Amino acid sequence: MSQVASSHQRLHDLDALRATAMLIGIFYHVSLSFALGFPWMVQDASQSTGAFVFQAWVHGFRMQLFMLVSGFFTAMLWRQKGLKALLWHRCRRVLFPCLLALVTVVPAVNWSAQWAIQSTAAKRLKLAPQKEAAADLWSVLKKGDLGGVRSQLASGASLTNLHPLFAVTPLQWAALNGQTTTCQLLLDQGSPVDVRGRDGHTALHGAAFMGHPEIVKLLLQRGADPNATSLDGETPLRSAEQDWGVVQYISGLLGISVDEARWKAGREQVVKTLRERGAKSASESPTGLRAVWQGLTNVPVFGVIWFLWFLVWLVGLFAIYAALADRFGWTKRPRAWVLSGARLLWLVPLTLAPTWRMQSEFGPDTSMGLIPMPHVLLYYILFFFFGVFYFDCDDRVSQVGGSWRWSLPLTMLAIFPLALEFAHGTFGFRDAWLPKPYQRWASVFLQSVFAWGMCFGGMGLFRALLTRENHTIRYLSDSSYWLYLAHLPLCIAGQAVVSHWPLPVWVKLPLLSLVLIAFLLLTYHFLVRYTWLGRLLNGPRKRPSASASGPGSIAAAA
Repeated sequence: MSQVASSHQRLHDLDALRATAMLIGIFYHVSLSFALGFPWMVQDASQSTGAFVFQAWVHGFRMQLFMLVSGFFTAMLWRQKGLKALLWHRCRRVLFPCLLALVTVVPAVNWSAQWAIQSTAAKRLKLAPQKEAAADLWSVLKKGDLGGVRSQLASGASLTNLHPLFAVTPLQWAALNGQTTTCQLLLDQGSPVDVRGRDGHTALHGAAFMGHPEIVKLLLQRGADPNATSLDGETPLRSAEQDWGVVQYISGLLGISVDEARWKAGREQVVKTLRERGAKSASESPTGLRAVWQGLTNVPVFGVIWFLWFLVWLVGLFAIYAALADRFGWTKRPRAWVLSGARLLWLVPLTLAPTWRMQSEFGPDTSMGLIPMPHVLLYYILFFFFGVFYFDCDDRVSQVGGSWRWSLPLTMLAIFPLALEFAHGTFGFRDAWLPKPYQRWASVFLQSVFAWGMCFGGMGLFRALLTRENHTIRYLSDSSYWLYLAHLPLCIAGQAVVSHWPLPVWVKLPLLSLVLIAFLLLTYHFLVRYTWLGRLLNGPRKRPSASASGPGSIAAAA
């Protein structure tokens, strides 16, 4: 077919683009410990808003771009080799690595996370007073300084504003820290007893979670709802029933010291008190098929390899489409819909619905369950199948990305900052620019424009720069699959090691990223590239003395 022949001319740029999406994911994960306000398992002593902005920028388009290019290569292999060959190829390159990583990479990530949490908790507690040196409401609440709290409230401190890092209210913060007298003072000063943080939790959730029975009794006496539910449906009793590992993890993030024996004793009293007040157990809700569904969609089975499991689902859906296309002879190319400059007029509206459903304020949710969350799956279906249709359009002149010289700067420098501001208030002007009821609407719309704009701009940029094969970039493209699969356990461990080094964020972040990539490249070259694992991930590779492999192999992990 003509489109297959012409597609070979653009394999280098799109394969490099796919690899870049994977490699930038390493920088993304490294940046999470430095991002001020992001609840990552390792919280670096040096953090900045800039790192938060960087991780949001990457998260807002990276995996969408990866799925789009994956759809392109999936259609290419189907057109070249047929549906059966495509499915067997995807089993070897996607399904089998996914299953192997499930019993290797996922346990390694869990182990490194536990080690990192334990190794950094004590150091972070020592540094907490330094971070809270400034006299504000949050610092005096943490210390239980009643005089300081009264002074801050008298100076106009709000009882409903959220903590700048943890997004909890003053009452929640006092409850989490076990400050019974402070909680009583805040309630006496007018704090609503069921005031909620960003995730919908109340102070009763926090006190129950941390095992503070006296605060639980106080809040209930003041009218707290024993069955209040957070945004994810968690009740205070469910919070109290969390295991010690979860408490240790969350308290480490918050910089709160918790004694296990005291927590266990306090939790027994908390559970008893809540049950006496008619609180519902976590096991009582949900029930039946709903409980099964939530378990299949919400239990994090796949962790960092969730994207491979999504590809399995997407290829399965594509197989249905391809079978119907073969059966009914669908050959018409949707050029007017895909290549037209007005394509955003239908792509953005379609993207709005799943984007609105995201619990994440900026960027897509991460779905790690056996069954993908429907709204997340629908979201990635849009990008994947755009890539499918794009292949069939035979875009030899890069019509989709042709305007990248102005559209990419506009997307990055205007659309992205506005989308992030209306989502998080990162830069501090959203309330002045737009009333609160409209801020989420604006952010969802702009996030949709941003994701598609970065995809198309990136495609145009790489087409302009990589029209010919570059052996170095080709090597990095081949290695990117292994680098991404293997990086997260090492990333987490590295974050824990450097978390208290007295260096600025913008020294540690690139340093850790580059050291991590260099080490993984060595493991790829000497332990993976020419072994059975390399063949599993990328297909056969010959030693440098042999002739270079053909272009068809570059779609290996797309």
